[in-house]
Amino acid sequence: MHASFRRLVRIYIMILAACTVLVAGLAGFLQIRSFDHMLAQNQDLAVNRVGETIERYQNLTNDFATQLAATADDLANVDVFFHASLADYATYAIDHSQGSQYFFLPNEVTTLLIRYPMITKLRIQVPNSNETYVVTQKEKGGSLVREQQDITGFTLTAPLINSITLKNAGTLSLTFDPDYLRRDLTKIPTPAPFQGAVGSRTNRMVFHYVDSQVIASNERKVATTATKGSLQELLQSQAYQGRMEPLGTNNAVAVLVNSDAHRNQLWGLLAPILTLAAVMLGILILSLFLTFRRYQTQLTAMIQKMHQIGKGQLGERLAKTGNNDDLNVLATGVNDMLTEINQYVYQIYQLKIAQQDANMKALQAQINPHFMYNTLEYIRMAALDAGQRDLAQVVFSFASLLRNNTDQGPTATLGDELRFIEKYIYLYQVRYPKQLAYQIRVPDDLQQLVMPKFTLQPLVENYFVHGVNFARQDNAISITARHVGDHVEVAVINNGQSLSEAELLRVNQHIVQAIEGPPQSIGLQNVYARLAQFFGDSVALTLHRNAYGGITTTVVFRPRYQKGEEPHDCHDPGR
Repeated sequence: MHASFRRLVRIYIMILAACTVLVAGLAGFLQIRSFDHMLAQNQDLAVNRVGETIERYQNLTNDFATQLAATADDLANVDVFFHASLADYATYAIDHSQGSQYFFLPNEVTTLLIRYPMITKLRIQVPNSNETYVVTQKEKGGSLVREQQDITGFTLTAPLINSITLKNAGTLSLTFDPDYLRRDLTKIPTPAPFQGAVGSRTNRMVFHYVDSQVIASNERKVATTATKGSLQELLQSQAYQGRMEPLGTNNAVAVLVNSDAHRNQLWGLLAPILTLAAVMLGILILSLFLTFRRYQTQLTAMIQKMHQIGKGQLGERLAKTGNNDDLNVLATGVNDMLTEINQYVYQIYQLKIAQQDANMKALQAQINPHFMYNTLEYIRMAALDAGQRDLAQVVFSFASLLRNNTDQGPTATLGDELRFIEKYIYLYQVRYPKQLAYQIRVPDDLQQLVMPKFTLQPLVENYFVHGVNFARQDNAISITARHVGDHVEVAVINNGQSLSEAELLRVNQHIVQAIEGPPQSIGLQNVYARLAQFFGDSVALTLHRNAYGGITTTVVFRPRYQKGEEPHDCHDPGR
């Protein structure tokens, strides 16, 4: 019993664990999916923000470069600015603005820096000068610097193209304040620490955004890789995940998340779910043990008593303790049954002393079968009180079968026979609920047809003995009755194991042969003999294969009388 109870508890624990794991796994999957979906959305948003900003700044640089090189006179004006003094250049600008728009390079640059405060530095270089014109927000007039300066930082360039010769007449460089773009990226509610990098075609780091949670080593790795023009290799190596998109023909933007940091964040999301699942599972298991501990104690004591009773100690009784009403009811029923058994044992013992054989038969005749029905009814009511309705139905069907078997009447109606068969099939279906289906169809006007008792049940039992295969999931049996002219046809149809034509021929020939000697069973031959004795020579009992792959057993006969009429002499069925 201990092993059975422990096995039952283990099964419950396995079910609880499976359900908990399933729920935790589903919750974790949805959490990770939501996290990655949000991360992908924010990466797309970061790429778009950076792309739009770079594109806007590049268009601004290109537009100002086009403005400086709009005409050949404008390019000449810029060239004079690099090679003449400021006074001579001012005179030149005034002289060449007669009849046209006044173009003074320092004024144009100052206007640009005032209109666009995000520009921190402007640089103009021309091929025929060793000097660079540098303008900042602090010195909007700017100055010519002799030493060549490399382009660094958030700087975008555009060539000054001579519209006539289409040759490069210089280079314009605008350096922008990266804080404007960084503030935009900071507003993106990214769930994971990411870095945004913009690299140029010349392997220069144009822009680098670093989330506050990114560690210094990862920041340096991305910066170093960007200066080598190898940002794509970071994604291909799976050390980082993210997106990389080209920006025009000169730059590319990459949004990167360190894979190790991403995994750590996922574990951080899963940890509370797994912890909660473990705690809930522990609480459920503990509750299960506490709930069944008293039940197990009382049940163990009852099983021990039952072992003693099984060894012949009929004086033992089951104790009624605890608050388990179902077990107390069972103990009461068993104790009452033991008391009655002791009484019958005593009576049998007394009768056996006086006259063993004769008195035993007399005792068997005296035993009231209603005791068995009452005991089964008591068990059925106990099952209903315990909420075991399926068990109660099984006990009721079994009691009905016993009652029908003890009924000594020679005949029964077709309806009663089929109700008896239905209970017989139901007991099989309880044992194999998913492997067996059945159907019984009988017209109302045939329900009261009288026939020999227990003549249809062997046909159904024959299927369960020889034809059914409970390893299958589609076992089925059907019983139908119908009028065929002035005859009645009853068919038992199944999809069980079939027979060959030779076997069917042999069985059908054996059915109609006369029984020699006392019958050894209630097989098909005996069924046919009883039906023929009752209905006369109108009876036919045959087996044949059906379209379902099984056997159909057909009984055809001409009814002699209906319930309520006088039956014909069964010994002279042809009368």
